[in-house]
Amino acid sequence: MTKAITHTLELDGLSFSYQVVNSDTPGIEPVLVLGGVLQGMHGWSIMERHVLPHAGLISVDLPGAGESTPLRPEQDMETMCRAIEIIIDDLGLERVNFLGYSFGSAVAFRCAQRRPDRYARLALGGVPVRISDKLIDLWMRGAQRMLSGDANGFVDVLAEMFLCSDTEATIRNRDVVRQLVKRMTLRAVTGSAHGFRTMERSVLENLDPEGGLNGVPALVFCGEHDTISSPQEQKEFAATIEDCVFAAIGEADHWVFMQRRFEASDLVMRFFTGRSLTGLDYLVEPAMAAG
Repeated sequence: MTKAITHTLELDGLSFSYQVVNSDTPGIEPVLVLGGVLQGMHGWSIMERHVLPHAGLISVDLPGAGESTPLRPEQDMETMCRAIEIIIDDLGLERVNFLGYSFGSAVAFRCAQRRPDRYARLALGGVPVRISDKLIDLWMRGAQRMLSGDANGFVDVLAEMFLCSDTEATIRNRDVVRQLVKRMTLRAVTGSAHGFRTMERSVLENLDPEGGLNGVPALVFCGEHDTISSPQEQKEFAATIEDCVFAAIGEADHWVFMQRRFEASDLVMRFFTGRSLTGLDYLVEPAMAAG
């Protein structure tokens, strides 16, 4: 088994890290993965069996995640993008394939707008197209519990944001994933001095991915029951990107990489390797050109 190599870098007083697992048979540019706001670099080994036959796998602890230091108030998305570019430079690469999921999709989109020449292909999953008033209200209710010392109550409220509560909807591994998500969230906000504030910034600051994009082939995808932004909202966002395909994976919500990890990884790597996305039985409708 190929050994993971970890490097720590610095930018503007921040420390951040990345992990790389090299491929023995690379055929495309390495795949760089960035997940949710508090999701660190050690959570993406689930993709190795799909990625490593084709490319190396790079995962990151951007500022605020894992052991990395949090952003200062004056630092923003531009700092995140500069950190990504420093990682690519540190690896001596010209371009990477970039998978951004949830909060990571907003960062990946901004990175591609900023430097389209650095990204061979872009996969954006669970895109937070718009944080609705309903989600902000839930956050504020949960935050009150957290600030009063009720971390478990905070996590219970956040589960309403992150997970589909419609009992009529079919969700793979619903109960198991719900417990995992609540446990992960509780650990993130109690095990780190800055976890709660980092998450708060991701909800309340305007991260809406706007402005369009051209020059980078893209895939936008989500679970059919995504609760952060609906599939329709994400399809409309995909239409702002030139040369973009949209796909929705069945029987999943925002946590599609937990509920249908094989299918989500397969979809992304089919796209990165230029294989057909037609005839995939796990999509609720055929993948379609959106932009």
